[in-house]
Amino acid sequence: MNHIKQFFLAIYISLALTCQDHVLADRATTKDIIVPKISEWQVTVVNGLTTNETLFIHCKSKEDDLGEISLIRFRDRFSWNFGENVLHSTLFWCYMSKDDGHMNVNVFWDDVILFHRCGWKNCVWTAKTDGLYLWNYASGEDVLSEKWEDGW
Repeated sequence: MNHIKQFFLAIYISLALTCQDHVLADRATTKDIIVPKISEWQVTVVNGLTTNETLFIHCKSKEDDLGEISLIRFRDRFSWNFGENVLHSTLFWCYMSKDDGHMNVNVFWDDVILFHRCGWKNCVWTAKTDGLYLWNYASGEDVLSEKWEDGW
């Protein structure tokens, strides 16, 4: 009986790795059916620096490097969408810097408290003069999550 389970597991894995991503009805793809995403998410980083500073960000995950971005004006934003993986191990982090400070910070990870604060779909991080804030959909306010480290 173990050989049958291993056989079907091998077929499932080969289909997941080799299927072409054909679009089906209502934005679903063949890959979504074979390797379903747990949930769709959006992460947004906003320049909330009221001192007219440029916010530099470089965000990435283990699989994706989103590049270096300059958010020049107050309220400029950078967003990306992704599906959380089946293993619940999706992690995105960013290096951020401004004129007199910098930080390395996780902006998405598998955590039910984070999910609740993000309204189960959209994490909005705002860089302000004193640190990085996460918009808490549950309480309707920005919550300070990380303070700037001095220097670059």
